[in-house]
Amino acid sequence: MRSKADLVGDLATLARLHAALDSVVETEQVIAAIHETSPSAAPAVVRVGALLGEARELLRRLLAHPERREADKLAADTRGA
Repeated sequence: MRSKADLVGDLATLARLHAALDSVVETEQVIAAIHETSPSAAPAVVRVGALLGEARELLRRLLAHPERREADKLAADTRGA
């Protein structure tokens, strides 16, 4: 059985992951607004938006239940990813 300190550490990690996800989503929205309002968005803005999207998806996968992560892995393996 896990100790109380381990459980508290897990909860702190989950809180940090949720905060990181919130920050990534907010930043992604700012970059999207810059992209929409700029007549000719610089390639760097487009790239940053894509990287933020990848970071968002990675964080969401980390926050998924372990059973769900395993199902995602199996599905990716069958697609050859």
